[in-house]
Amino acid sequence: MEVDEVTVPSSDVPGGLTFGPVTLEDVWEDSVDLSNELPVTMTPHCRRFLGIRWYTETYRARGVFYVTRDHITLRPVARIVIERATWWRRLGYWLLTRGSPGRKRAPAHSATD
Repeated sequence: MEVDEVTVPSSDVPGGLTFGPVTLEDVWEDSVDLSNELPVTMTPHCRRFLGIRWYTETYRARGVFYVTRDHITLRPVARIVIERATWWRRLGYWLLTRGSPGRKRAPAHSATD
């Protein structure tokens, strides 16, 4: 599963460090060093509009990150807790995703068409 944003709490940055997209993995081939686990807040789907983050829910968990070149993978090591957003954030997200006129796009054409 891929999430749009992950936030890691930081004493140096108010609000924490946010980055993404991140892939969540259930099974890893390598062993996991649990001494590197961090608390994280994940937003599976979100949009930014008018300076506000619009989303339907967030996930809270602890996990271990694995970074390879341009791909970030997170393996949760504890149970994921799902928290629903307030009604107005859910409504805003629904309006942004359902009501956008550019939602349906024409298929891309190749150079030989």
